[in-house]
Amino acid sequence: MNIFLRAIAVLPLVLLLTWGALAAPPAPTASSSFTVPVVYYKLPNGLRVALSSDHSAPTVAVAVYYRIGFRVEPKDRTGFAHLFEHMMFQGSQNLGKMEMIKLVQQNGGTLNGSTRFDFTNYFEIVPANKLETMLWAEADRMRGLAVTEDNLKNQQGVVGNEVKVNVLNRPYGGFPWLDMPQYANSNWYNAHNFYGDLKDIEAATLPDVQQFFKTYYAPNNAALAIVGDFDTAEARKFVDKYFAGIPSVPQP
Repeated sequence: MNIFLRAIAVLPLVLLLTWGALAAPPAPTASSSFTVPVVYYKLPNGLRVALSSDHSAPTVAVAVYYRIGFRVEPKDRTGFAHLFEHMMFQGSQNLGKMEMIKLVQQNGGTLNGSTRFDFTNYFEIVPANKLETMLWAEADRMRGLAVTEDNLKNQQGVVGNEVKVNVLNRPYGGFPWLDMPQYANSNWYNAHNFYGDLKDIEAATLPDVQQFFKTYYAPNNAALAIVGDFDTAEARKFVDKYFAGIPSVPQP
């Protein structure tokens, strides 16, 4: 299977398979004709990990899923999940603004992030020999994102303009993010504006977003998936080296 397609097929399943108890996958039956080998485990700090080795192409995909999406964000914090999708590319302890993007692209890779109903995810697909580099980079921003006043103000403007251009100023642009939730649901978490109320985004203070990051971007609120051309034992060493020292945080 093409490694990109394999990554697309396997990575979204990680969220479903790792938020709960890390039980061993069911044994294949006699009628099984195709299985995807996946190793599941959990670090002491709560980070859930899924590894699926595939040596058909010399590439590897790394993805981190955080359990914070449109339906998870608290009241008066609407739009924060999407805001942080942007903040995650503004630098960290050892990487400057946009350097995560440069790091991946200069090594021949691709990357992206997206905000969904129940999670926000980030992924990179790079040459196999850059696996350790990607794990280092993902751990660096999990450990210490550059949540500064300048970055916050900059991204508040970016997100606000995105909402205005892609939604508010476009015919039917509010469907499904603005209109459908409020008419189809009564529970606030399912019914509120998924893009975020602009007044909540504009009113966000630095302490607000720092606390949001500390709470929801913790290892015990995340799942890490690695798919591609790697040695499982070596990958586990890399994961432990870069992620095991990040402390867990009590979840709401």
